Parts: sequence; C-alpha cells; structure tokens
Amino acid sequence: MKSGKKKHSDYRIHKRVVEVKDLSFLSDRNHRYGWFRRHYRHHRLRLALKKAEKIVAENPEIATDLVRYYFVPKSNITIKNI
Repeated sequence: MKSGKKKHSDYRIHKRVVEVKDLSFLSDRNHRYGWFRRHYRHHRLRLALKKAEKIVAENPEIATDLVRYYFVPKSNITIKNI
C-alpha cells in the first residue's frame, strides 16, 4: 500500500532564471521605499542572483548596475531584446 506522501521533483535540477527590470531603489535615495523595504529587496535580489544560472537585464544600464552593485560577471548577463 502506498503512503499518502507525494514525492516532489528535486528543485535543484531546474534552471533558475532571474529577470531584473528596475534597480532604481539602490541609486535613488528619494525613492518611495523606506530603508527597510530597500534593504529587504537588496537582500532578496542578492540571494536570487547568487543562485541564478542565467540573468536577464531589461536594458544595458541595468546590466552595468548589476555589475557595479552585485559584482555579477558581465558574461552571465543577457540583455533583453524588445
């Protein structure tokens, strides 16, 4: 008899892609986010970029900001074609 537990697929076999659309909360101190939300978004994005296998940037300026603020290698970043 089978147990009622479901076996989930291993999450590590899936590829992780992170798409970054806006980083204005990092450079603009007059942004609408307060310090806590800015810190939280920075922390979550840092962890996501660390685990990502592919990073997609909305435009070249965001790609340079990712290299500047998060030290992501330029070779790992793909710029989205609109």
